[in-house]
Amino acid sequence: MESKYQAEPREIFGKKVKNLRNNGIIPANIYGKGIDSIPVQMPYAKVKTMLNSEGINGYIELDINGEKSSRAVIIRAVSRHPISRDVEHIDFNQVDQSTKIQASIPIVIIDEAPAVTENKAVLLNGIDSLQISALPGSLPKSIEVSVANLIEFDDALFVSDIKLDSSIDILSAPDSLVVKASAPRVAEEETISDEELEEGEEGVESGESVDSEDNESATDEPSDSDAN
Repeated sequence: MESKYQAEPREIFGKKVKNLRNNGIIPANIYGKGIDSIPVQMPYAKVKTMLNSEGINGYIELDINGEKSSRAVIIRAVSRHPISRDVEHIDFNQVDQSTKIQASIPIVIIDEAPAVTENKAVLLNGIDSLQISALPGSLPKSIEVSVANLIEFDDALFVSDIKLDSSIDILSAPDSLVVKASAPRVAEEETISDEELEEGEEGVESGESVDSEDNESATDEPSDSDAN
């Protein structure tokens, strides 16, 4: 069952919302199909609790003071201050509980890859979120992807390898890379450097030999006085 939170109608707009934030109140808006934007506000402490518990795409019930019934919404977007990272605004999206919606869900890599622990491979990350379609109540907060089967260099996982509940549709391209075990670049660079060094040394020896032959040839040539 979805969590329930309280909100108040908001009557302050524009630049004046700064005064709300200074008083510990966060402005928000509710959007949705067939409805006008609804301005609301919530105490900052409640907003922090909600975000820590539900996260982006969290499905909640929002009780707005003065309304007879709660609204089913998801937390669609959170705006933060660029330096302090404090929450400055929230967008909610009102949804139909019986209709699937699209959402971008973060991918979380779990477990250890033998390719890393045994072969010193480096994990290269591909996409960091998965596009899905699901009922609001079935939206996961994150999608865990295990790398326990990445054993050798170049072993990889793609979107096609992710298995979710049958009620969830994956919209991301099946061939999109999620994570790959790659050979460490440092080892490759060291090998190349050694080879280049050997080739350089051979080139110097060859050049010295040519110079020597040239000098000998120049010495063997008769001078004008010898010819006479």
